[in-house]
Amino acid sequence: MHNAVRVKALAVLVTASLGGLAATTAWSNPSFKLAADVAEASAESIYLIEFAEPGALHYDGGTGQLRGTAPKAASGERFNAKSADVAAYRQFVQQQQQAHIASIASALGRELVVTHSYDITHSGIAAKMTAGEAKKIAQVPGVTSVKVDELRHLDTYRGPEFIGAATIWNGATPGGTTNRGKGIVIGVLDSGINSTHPSFANDASCGFSAADPKLLSARDCASTSGGVCNGPNGEAVDSGHGVHTASTAGGNSVTNAATPSPNLPAPYTQMSGVAPCAAIRSYKVCPGTTCPSSAITGGINNAIADGVDVVNFSISGGTSPWSDDDRRFLDMVNAGIFVAASAGNTSTSITNPVGQVNHRGPWVMTVAASTQDKDLGPGLSATGPGTPPANTQNLLTSLGSHISSPTTFTNLPIRTSTNVEGCTASGGFPAGYFTGSVALIRRGTCNFTEKVANAAAAGAQQVFIYNNTFGVINMNTDGATIPAYSITQDAGTALAAFIATNGATPTTASLSAGIVGDVQGDVLGDFSFRGPTPGTLADLTKPDITAPGVSIYAAGRAADGNYYLESGTSMSGPHVAGAAALVRAVHPTWTPPEVKSALQMTAKRGGFKENGTTPWDIDDVGSGRADLTKAAAAGLVLNETYANFVAANPSGGSINIKQLNLASVRNMACNGSCTFTRTLTSKLGAASTWTASYVGSAPGVTVAVSPATFTVAAGGTQAITITASVTATQANPAFGYIVLTPQDAAQSPALHLTSAIKGQGVVDQIFKDGFDGSGGGDGTAVCLSANGKTSEDEFNSGNPGNSIVTLNIGAGNAMTGASADVSLEALSPSYLSETAVTFSSSAAGDEAIFLTMSETGAAGIETNLSTEGVLLFADAGLDNIVAGSDGILRLEWNESYADAVSPNARWSNSTAPVTCAGIHITCTNQAACDAAVSAAGN
Repeated sequence: MHNAVRVKALAVLVTASLGGLAATTAWSNPSFKLAADVAEASAESIYLIEFAEPGALHYDGGTGQLRGTAPKAASGERFNAKSADVAAYRQFVQQQQQAHIASIASALGRELVVTHSYDITHSGIAAKMTAGEAKKIAQVPGVTSVKVDELRHLDTYRGPEFIGAATIWNGATPGGTTNRGKGIVIGVLDSGINSTHPSFANDASCGFSAADPKLLSARDCASTSGGVCNGPNGEAVDSGHGVHTASTAGGNSVTNAATPSPNLPAPYTQMSGVAPCAAIRSYKVCPGTTCPSSAITGGINNAIADGVDVVNFSISGGTSPWSDDDRRFLDMVNAGIFVAASAGNTSTSITNPVGQVNHRGPWVMTVAASTQDKDLGPGLSATGPGTPPANTQNLLTSLGSHISSPTTFTNLPIRTSTNVEGCTASGGFPAGYFTGSVALIRRGTCNFTEKVANAAAAGAQQVFIYNNTFGVINMNTDGATIPAYSITQDAGTALAAFIATNGATPTTASLSAGIVGDVQGDVLGDFSFRGPTPGTLADLTKPDITAPGVSIYAAGRAADGNYYLESGTSMSGPHVAGAAALVRAVHPTWTPPEVKSALQMTAKRGGFKENGTTPWDIDDVGSGRADLTKAAAAGLVLNETYANFVAANPSGGSINIKQLNLASVRNMACNGSCTFTRTLTSKLGAASTWTASYVGSAPGVTVAVSPATFTVAAGGTQAITITASVTATQANPAFGYIVLTPQDAAQSPALHLTSAIKGQGVVDQIFKDGFDGSGGGDGTAVCLSANGKTSEDEFNSGNPGNSIVTLNIGAGNAMTGASADVSLEALSPSYLSETAVTFSSSAAGDEAIFLTMSETGAAGIETNLSTEGVLLFADAGLDNIVAGSDGILRLEWNESYADAVSPNARWSNSTAPVTCAGIHITCTNQAACDAAVSAAGN
């Protein structure tokens, strides 16, 4: 297998910060806090300042005669930046900003140097100041947040055909019309564009002209004014990265007759982006190899104002998605824009890709990188003596990161050495050893640049390094002074064997500029960041999908030879952006989450890890590899609202992230069983019947779907319940797929949702699902949060007086006993008081305990279940927690479990008070509790 990987230094730097900025320093008003160890340095930095008035995307009205401008989700309305109402409100916001700037300048005693202004996603500016000044202005009225600018990094012919774009190009999609993306606008937030390149010319075959141009704009976001990026130069000056990504997503069809020519080797004569007739808007947010958040935010606001349909973001970040740049991407999704973002690549500072995935916002399409089935690159062949073996011919090579094009040669001697790895510690090479020759060296022990430097010192003209194991070499040769290339282990071993056979007779070789070679497709790039997502996002699957990102040939700057090969998730991201553009061209009314789900549910599942033999898993690639032969034909999709995405914030949100309507289900603490609900929307013109099944072989985990068969009306919806049961403790997630198969295959391809389940098969007195807490075991308290709230958040019942808590234990189970058997203590706050506990029983219905709390605190304070969380005892039968708008909190047990055990075995046999503040239920009749627990087998 050969996976040629060339990743420039700028393409592999994917850490979240530069120069030690490991986290954002943020200040906010009124709850302003400054860490004691933050020095008030005199050096100026850019700070992002947010003001109280909302941006146009979120303004619901209420200010004078200015009408609301926020899109109405219920009607499917898309934000219209060009409307008169939006223009009027933005003018108001800009006036308010001038007043804020004047107040800040007064507080600082100097004029404020403003570099950017924002009025769509929020009202704010970016300005230069010291840390001490930032602390001071956080107290200025109208200022709600001040944080230092973060620096992000760039992540860095055959691809469109490999993912099936020709299916849509040629009209083999619903409606049957040809479509290459015309009418769709792709926004590229990157390092700038090469506006004179033929990839962005006005291709008449797509209907482009001077009046309707392909390249609609090339903005420099080094500064902004009035929501428009107005920096001095939108061209790609320091890096061709943005040219490469833009042409991959939506570059024109370019033939070898173009000027400059791509010089494609036979049999290929042309290349293009995935959506070659889409228009392009370029936003230069990376002036070099770093990308300031101030510029990124400016680009996001400008792109929303321009009304783009799809955005590609091949830049790092998104590891704190509710508070970093990914949060602004949610604003983009709310404005009707699909966002594809790179999962990230390994680097010298992050060498292990596991658990490092970037762009964790569930609204973003996060893209891993894998191989296509053919690679283009320089070809190395042995030429003598005699007739060299076939396995030494047309060996596909990959450029080292320090060069952008090969230096071809003919019949140069090629030599190996007894120091096969060429490291300094093992002796390097004798002086003059490689004079007049090229060197063949094996990977291992020391870094690539050291090997190349040693060969150059010994007179080598060029260097070829072959792998010492399976797979590709992600070869960073920055600093090398002569051309260097990598080849696979098999190729290098065969060539070394031929050289050894020839003995003292020189072996010669030639390097051609480019060949096309067959490689193993759908193999994960070894550099590609992957899951699992850590911490509070453990129950979210990322990345979402994979696409070609290894040895991608696309446009560049003149300094790059106008075309060049590049590898990285930066290259896979624009494949998916282009794919989304094609799907949106076919289905212009589909929302961004619906497009995202269609791409995920139709992705190709089968593929391999970087060794080419071990099957990849869901944490590697999410739903699989993008497949445009099926995506636009998806009969069912999943939608989700902006409000729910906001509410799923693990820090204070009101719903659990597992409740989001995503094309994946995941629970890393599924103890006993856990359930998910997904709502499917039909995009078909007629009713359709579907069968749901589970594909997965992990022992100890089963997954069931209800209903197993269902019929959806044309345009209708269907809710399905997915129940995972764990009978054996899982050390690693059990991966599988919920497969939805249509009865009529002509209506839709089969679809799938991913499933990742990990948990314990035997659980004792532990709440199972939907909580943030810990504890368990007989007699052990479990401190939990209600409805997704953390232990530091309030849960307001919504009632100004009394509140009722319903504990639902499942139909057909009587909860017998008297109030003496269960006691309720309100430990804090003081305005909760203990009241009577009563029982409700119905032979046909659910049984419940009603806990009534009265408010004794200050008038106007809403009844509060707890400021520290809810403390309860229960067993493994608990399924879910639901808080309704009526102020009722319902904790539900699954009926099958409740029916199987003693109905009295509902509480722990602990009598000791617990220090956790909040509501506390425990047994006071110890004998009765002991008997109940014993009867239940716990």
